[in-house]
Amino acid sequence: MDFRQERAKVRYCNPKYLTDCVVFTGRKSRHEPYLTNMTGTLVVPFGNNVTIALTLQMKSGGDFRVTTKVCEAFQSKWMKEFTIRHTNLTLGHCPYPPGRYRYMNMELPPKNVPIPVADGDYYIRFQMLVTDTNEEICDLITFLHFELNKKPKKINKKT
Repeated sequence: MDFRQERAKVRYCNPKYLTDCVVFTGRKSRHEPYLTNMTGTLVVPFGNNVTIALTLQMKSGGDFRVTTKVCEAFQSKWMKEFTIRHTNLTLGHCPYPPGRYRYMNMELPPKNVPIPVADGDYYIRFQMLVTDTNEEICDLITFLHFELNKKPKKINKKT
């Protein structure tokens, strides 16, 4: 199985709600997995007044989209585990007060996410929207290549 994530970027960050938005994907060495990091500063409290939308878009067409309100998102087992492992958010304290928050060393898609992924190329799009108006707060995107049955590379040994 081979996941390769790359080219993470901020497409939009609304300064009324979120500032200092940064996202990047990289790896420590050639044989390490690619990891994505993102940081931002909340200007206003985020609770169920904010909706999270996660979209898995196939480059060949079609997509899978999940939306949930911020406080409700952390009720699922996989999201709690993901948050504890990769963020500085404190679970059980929703709404989240203004402050600087980060997601660190995320391997996308998360291993425990209950979304089936077939071989292919995808864009993973992460958006936050004002729940009542759908005003965009942020829009982040990263590219994901996935091969379920990747064949091992042959190593040519010179003797």
